This record gives sequence, structure tokens and C-alpha cells, in this order.
Amino acid sequence: MNRIRAALHRVPLSLAVLLAVAAVLSLSWSLATAPLQGPDETEHVAYVAHLAETGSIPSSTTGNQIYGLDEAGALDGLGYGRLLQNRTARPPWSPVDEQNFRNFEAQLPAGAPGAGDGPNSVAKNPPLYYAYQAIGWTLTPGGRFFGRLFVMRLLSGLLLLATVVFTWLLAGEISRRRLPQTVAAGVVALLPMAGFMSGIVNTDIGLTAIWACFLWLAVRTARLGLSWQRSALLALLTVASVLTHGRGLAIVPLLPLALVVAWARRRPSGRTTLLSAGVAAGVALVGLLAYKVVTAGAGGGLYGGEVNLGNSSAFSVRQFLSSIWQFYLPRLDSMQPHLGPAIGYRQVFIQQFLGGVFGSYEVYLPYWAYDLIQVAAMLLLVLLYTVLVVRFAAVRRRWPALVILAAAVVCLLGFLHLASYRALVNGSGDPLITGRYLLPLIPIVGTGAAAAFAGLPRRMEPIAAGVLLGGMSFLSLAGIAVTLERFYA
Repeated sequence: MNRIRAALHRVPLSLAVLLAVAAVLSLSWSLATAPLQGPDETEHVAYVAHLAETGSIPSSTTGNQIYGLDEAGALDGLGYGRLLQNRTARPPWSPVDEQNFRNFEAQLPAGAPGAGDGPNSVAKNPPLYYAYQAIGWTLTPGGRFFGRLFVMRLLSGLLLLATVVFTWLLAGEISRRRLPQTVAAGVVALLPMAGFMSGIVNTDIGLTAIWACFLWLAVRTARLGLSWQRSALLALLTVASVLTHGRGLAIVPLLPLALVVAWARRRPSGRTTLLSAGVAAGVALVGLLAYKVVTAGAGGGLYGGEVNLGNSSAFSVRQFLSSIWQFYLPRLDSMQPHLGPAIGYRQVFIQQFLGGVFGSYEVYLPYWAYDLIQVAAMLLLVLLYTVLVVRFAAVRRRWPALVILAAAVVCLLGFLHLASYRALVNGSGDPLITGRYLLPLIPIVGTGAAAAFAGLPRRMEPIAAGVLLGGMSFLSLAGIAVTLERFYA
């Protein structure tokens, strides 16, 4: 107990405040968002319930029913299913509704919560996040459905707090000053989409926390040098990313890159190099075996929506590069028309990621807010570019961190664009790219904002930081307000 108290006393005040703010916002999002109304939340909850009750993964292709009997009763009997993407509907929340559902739960047979064996559209996901949530499902006092859902949402909130901490540590590896750390972690704590996703049951927030830890440890390893302990942890985090979601595969190239950068930065002895590489490879091999074991028990296989996307012979390098160009820039006359729906950086980066789209994609901020966010994002990018050019000598000294963070952006965006292109070229109407898929990059976004402000005159830096964090606080509160209006007004 004394050690815990001593550790708490060592937590910087600004970090403690940010963690408190993030916790309050995450809890507020979980209360403002009606039950089962997050993106794919019904399927994620069904996955957790089946795993917790039976110890097995539901099928993505076969089965008797998608949901457990308690969740099915909440969706059909109470009407939460009719609420999905229906802005005119409101959730049942009267005492009579609550008592009726309690009576319904009391009459359910044994094993009813785990009856959702499939077909479940998210059953292609690996089980790590769901195993984490299964702890909350199992330990919830009383074992009632809505109590379990609330506890699972709280566990998602803990992952946001972890992301804030690892972003703080990542910024501390790059700058020893307190203000850049506060800005970087503050961006994560106050980003509306991060708060919203931490208030529901969804794998994206789990993947975000894993990436935040990996990025911090990779940059720290590059600064301190290779060791078998850090190499093992990096490999373990890589395995955790792969076992959390198909999009977690984008981290795989970062592991060897981080080890090579750390080696080039310090040039350790041959024995240390071989030991670090061997340990990392061994942990990765164990992760591969774990993947094989999990896949063997997964009906329909894993990663169906991210990797197995149809005929690979339909791939065209020219068309793929054209699709990326048209995602960010206007189409040139020599290019073919854009594949799929007209979705680009404005919708994905500005509206869905930096601004936020809530509920089941039917709750928006006012459109003028997205315009302001786009202007602010462009100003920050210009300022960051100016800092990189003007302070090139200082930036060059931090090249290991810059290489690792830039590679993370390229790996994730490249993976998302590749998955999106393959889905569209094989006839899917879903482009498989949306703003919440970018959440693993929020530690880099926060660190980039801190670096941009570091280029300002020292007296202007806290003012700019205050404007940014104050604006993000307003956006978070506005997002919670429009969500409350959507469900409870």
C-alpha cells in the first residue's frame, strides 16, 4: 500500500488532471450513449457473452442465433433494436420498463446469455479484447445484462486512460518539457471520437491502447538501445495487436523496423543483437502458434473482413495508387473514376476522426464545426512542417522517433487503403475505411500537435496549447450534448 501511495505521489499533476478529465468524459459518453447503440456494439457484446459463458468463439458464418437470449430480449422486447440509426426513436427507460425486463431475465433458462453462437459479423475478430471484456461480464455483481454492459463500458474507459498514459510517456521520450507532454496527452484525453469509443464495447479502443504502448516502447528502445527485455515486450505487443483485430496486422512491419532503428542508433554488441532478435522472434513464434490455436476453434476463420477479400488477381497497382490519390486530392483527367462511394479525407479524417460521428453513425456535430476543425488541422500541419524545416538540425537528432512514428502512420494508412481497395474492386459496397479505424494514430497526432507548438515563441506556446485543448474540450462536451439530445430529449 505504501508503494502504491508513493507511486501516486510521483504522478505529475497535469497528467493526473488529464486522467481525471478522460475518466469523466468516458463515463459521460457511456451514460449518454444508449445501450447497444455504438458501432456494431450489439455484435461485440454478443461475442463477449458467448466467450464468457461457453469459453468458445462464436461463428461468423453459421449458428442458431446471433445474440444471447437476454440481449435479444433487450433488442426486440424492450425496443433497443428499433433504436439503431432511427433518430425518431427513443430508448425505454421508465421504472416499469426496467422491472419488466428484470422479470424477463429471471425467467430465462440456464445458459441463455451465451446462446448467441452466430452467425456474428464480428466473430472474424481475434478474441483478445473480448477475453478482457469477459472478465467484466463474469464478475459483474448480480449478473444482469445491463449491469454487465455498463461494466464492460467502464473497462473500455480504462483502455482510454492507458492510452493517455502511454502518449504522455511517448511525448516524454521526445521532449523533456512538461508542456509538450501535456498537449500530446491532452489531445488523446479530449478527442471526442476517442472518448465516445471508450464509452462503448468495441475492439477499436483496445487496439488503440496496444499501439500507444508499442509506440512509446519502440521510441524508448531506440533511445536506450536494444535489450532482450524490451525486444520481448515489443514482440509481445505485436502479438497482442494481431490477436485483437485484423487491422492489428498493420503493426507487424513496425517490429523489425523498431529493432533495426534501435540497433542503428546504439550499435550494440553482436551478442546483444542476436539475443534481442532471437527473443523477439521467439515471442512472435509463440504468438503465431497462439493464432493457430485460436483459428482452429473459430467458426469461419479469423480476419475475414481484413485479409480474405476475394480475388487478388483483380489488383491493379495503377488503380490502387489512383484510388489513394482521389481519396486525398481531386481526380486528374487521366485517372479512372473513383471506386465506390465518394468518401475521402474530409469524411474520414475531419468528420469521423477529429470531429466525431456518434451513436450508430447518425449523430453529428453541426457542419460548421467540421469546417473549423478542418481549418485548424491544416494550420497545425503547416506549422508542423515549418518546425521540421526551420529546426531541421534538432529534428535530425531525434530521427529514430521520427522514423518510427512516420512508419506507423504509413503502415496503418497503407493497410487501410489496401483493404478498402481490395473490398471495392471485388464488388463490396463497403469501402472498409472510417474515422474510428484511425484511433491507433492518436498518440502520434497528439505528439505532432505538441511538436508544432514547440516551434512557436515560448510565450505563445501555452496560449496556443490552451486554445487547442479548450477547443477540444468544447467539442467533447458538444458531442456528449448532441448524443444526449439524440437519445433522451
